[in-house]
Amino acid sequence: MKKFALIISFILFLTTCVGCAGTPNVNETISSDYVYSSNISTVDDANTTNTNKTTTVTDGGIYTFYSKTNNKYLSFNGNNLVLSDNACKWQFKYVQNNGYNVYAYETDLMFDIDNAYVAQGTTVKLWQLTGYDVQIWNVSKNANGTFTFLYNGNHSYCLGFNGSRAELQLRDTNNSMQEWELTDISANEPKQYLEFASKNNIIKLQLPLDILNVISEARLQQWAQELEKAYYTFYELTNYKPYETIVVEAYKPSKYIGWVIDNSNIIHIDSTFIVDDLRKMASRKSDWNFCALHEMGHMFDMNRPWNFETELLTDLKLAYVLETNNVAAAPSEFDASTVFYGADIINAYNILGTDFSKNYDIFGATERFMKIKNDIGWEPFKKTFQNLQANEKLYSGYSKQQKFKKFVEKLSEYSGKDIKSYFSSDEWSTILNHCA
Repeated sequence: MKKFALIISFILFLTTCVGCAGTPNVNETISSDYVYSSNISTVDDANTTNTNKTTTVTDGGIYTFYSKTNNKYLSFNGNNLVLSDNACKWQFKYVQNNGYNVYAYETDLMFDIDNAYVAQGTTVKLWQLTGYDVQIWNVSKNANGTFTFLYNGNHSYCLGFNGSRAELQLRDTNNSMQEWELTDISANEPKQYLEFASKNNIIKLQLPLDILNVISEARLQQWAQELEKAYYTFYELTNYKPYETIVVEAYKPSKYIGWVIDNSNIIHIDSTFIVDDLRKMASRKSDWNFCALHEMGHMFDMNRPWNFETELLTDLKLAYVLETNNVAAAPSEFDASTVFYGADIINAYNILGTDFSKNYDIFGATERFMKIKNDIGWEPFKKTFQNLQANEKLYSGYSKQQKFKKFVEKLSEYSGKDIKSYFSSDEWSTILNHCA
């Protein structure tokens, strides 16, 4: 069985998972109807402006930041922000609510408020993605043409310097140490990936430059539209929208095949894996790609107080997407000649799953819920997900076992069936033990 991994805060949690071999996953906080128009663009992480944003910087754009007061550039030394005579390259990655992650270019390090402590004088440094909102910044243009980096969670605070130390400061329009001249150097940088955006800009695919060797431009544009439709189908099931835009970042090497993290709108997929996986997808009919759907599905249950088992729930929701849209997918364990259409995804879970009466198995448990669905239909599941979502605050203090029992209780209520009776006593105990 393959593994997913998830980074929450600064800790890496590994859990057994589905569909993307060796992939990280999102754990709880404890990982056509469309017109297909070709929007391919070769970009350097630039030129993908979201017209809904008020900022003048460009999503994915590469810039230098210059302080006229100090005659210095913003640079870094390890994890520390420093002022330097030498220009450093910085890259904006749009998150949501007009906010960006600000990366040191070609690194995985971004602006971060130390220890998530929002207060005057807290160090601002560089850190890897954690999902905390203290890594999200707004770019505010000042009357004099300079820019200030405001903390997205509270615009009273911004990035400033106290001597040579970068820190969080209360915004002071008379403090020029909080103001930067931005120079866009995107056009001078080597191209990094091919980008395809869906019709409503909900999905952005960022793929290796050589991806057209295995799949056509038209098919990739179609896939962006398909993932947008999947997004709306997940919403139809759960009545929850996690992000206004989801980025499938698949042009970088990764230790894990596919992964997501709480509070981040990025689906990370390893660049080598995506080439092979899209080669398979190109040879199949109506394949929407299991790996991307699986990771997107996590986004619709992460941080939900009712979430009792994220891997089971995401593959259950994935099955709803396939069946509702009458389309196909196949976990990465299968070769290019094998694909599962709609409700037939239960056969993939059956092949990969094992008996879970003694040892919990994600595929086995998901298959059981699929058999329950075959008996009662999707409507009780929709009502259950939407009821739990509408009343999510009630479950914030529940244990995972209590959450599982509540899920089964609501499913029984809406189906008129005793859902617990679909499990043997040993299977029931195994799930409860797993949720302990």
